Amino acid sequence: MSSQHLVGVLLVSALMTLPVASSIQIAKGFKQTIIYAIIFGETFVILGLISGYYLEIPPDGTIVVLLILILLTITFVKNGWHRLKKT
Repeated sequence: MSSQHLVGVLLVSALMTLPVASSIQIAKGFKQTIIYAIIFGETFVILGLISGYYLEIPPDGTIVVLLILILLTITFVKNGWHRLKKT
């Protein structure tokens, strides 16, 4: 298996799991989860392609990093928000 195949597997796996994991954090139902996952996936693919082009870096890795960053951001904001509501 070549390195291109491994990068492709990483990208496909990330695009199947990370937008859904991010949308589960903020959605109130199944329909909202699907809509948010589609929005996150499309948005960060486009942002990854554009930033990869202008920064001259591989777009597939950029897409994965952006998806991870949005998941971490949503998770930290959500946890911080719940802690503020408790006090």
